[in-house]
Amino acid sequence: MIRIIRELWRWRRLVGELARRDFKARYAGSALGAAWSVLEPLVQFALYLTVFGVFLGMRLEGNAGVGNFGLYLISGLVPFAAFQESVVRATGLARERVELVRHVNVPLEVLLAGSLAAVFARQGVALAIVIAVAAAAGTVTAGGLLWLLAGIAVLTVTVFGLALGLVVVGAFLPDLAQVVGTATMVLFFLTPIVYPVSQVPHAVAGYMPANPLWGILSCFRTALVGGPPPAGPFALAAACAAAFFVLGALVFEARRRQVPDLA
Repeated sequence: MIRIIRELWRWRRLVGELARRDFKARYAGSALGAAWSVLEPLVQFALYLTVFGVFLGMRLEGNAGVGNFGLYLISGLVPFAAFQESVVRATGLARERVELVRHVNVPLEVLLAGSLAAVFARQGVALAIVIAVAAAAGTVTAGGLLWLLAGIAVLTVTVFGLALGLVVVGAFLPDLAQVVGTATMVLFFLTPIVYPVSQVPHAVAGYMPANPLWGILSCFRTALVGGPPPAGPFALAAACAAAFFVLGALVFEARRRQVPDLA
């Protein structure tokens, strides 16, 4: 763990440059360029709000902890999208960047951090839109923003810990990217993103606190929608984030030297 952190600090400028290039490459060749980083989340949010708010007729403002349904929905979509894109990207990174992994003397964790930073930058644009909407709605408070920062920190540690393990395991197992993609899709519906916990049957609701993503989403929603501080779910999410980071670092250190031969 200490070695990984030290390497990231040593190569921090390269991490930033890799993230910048990755961000620009996503929109390279398009007429609107980086403007798509704003248009994409706007279209996505509009689709979700139309499907769940109009077509399915979901009106959850009367449920505890929901507040404005539109804000409730998109404040859960943003952190989950960052989580989903990051872990799927990490799983196939060694094979996607095979030339860099094999022939460039840059630590694999630096390549990984640059890729994840680009993902978080794109999702950060979406988060800025949500914060602006929440501020206009009057649901943002100074105390809530502290919970938002706490949620971002725990999400970052969770993602990076999982990514450390997945980037090396993905080099061994080519089909892992498809498995992780399917698993995150299932996790999307197992996490209260498009519905509140109060809508879940009691027999199932009791298991919801075991999902660490719930604690992360609760931090975002406390900041953007309002509601009581999620101390319990946050504590569980923080403990899981630390565990993911330790386990991911152990797997990474055990197998990272074999990745160039497998990618």
